Amino acid sequence: MGFHSVIDVLFTDIAPYFKTEVGGAQTHLEGNRLVLTCLAEGSWPLEFKWMRNSTDITEYTPEYRYTITLLNRKDTGLYQCAVRNRMGALIQTRADVRVAYMDNFAELEQRKTVSQGRAAILNPPAVSSYPRPQVTWFRDGFKIIPNHRV
Repeated sequence: MGFHSVIDVLFTDIAPYFKTEVGGAQTHLEGNRLVLTCLAEGSWPLEFKWMRNSTDITEYTPEYRYTITLLNRKDTGLYQCAVRNRMGALIQTRADVRVAYMDNFAELEQRKTVSQGRAAILNPPAVSSYPRPQVTWFRDGFKIIPNHRV
């Protein structure tokens, strides 16, 4: 292998490739900051573009991170990063981002009248949330421990 062949090998362009793949669903709290990172390598310059639910949310830029400073429930979705250089482009597997939130109770009071010995059915309070909230019932200020009767 002569001197010229060594130079050719050193300057061969490398198509972009991902160092890691994102995987699985990730849940973050509403109001928090979220930084998604696209770890890719290949010949420079590399350019990155971000998509949510298959729609572009950025143009191609040298920035490999996508930052949401104040997460909102509408930011829930499937995020992907596309990377390109002069050798080609590649799209990363989806990152399934879910935003956890809980609103206030839509109703504060329920009144039920039942005959003695009959069952009273109380519905959980309506509250918009993700994931579904765990409900704990109290009677006269004391927690009701679930059993065969309750």
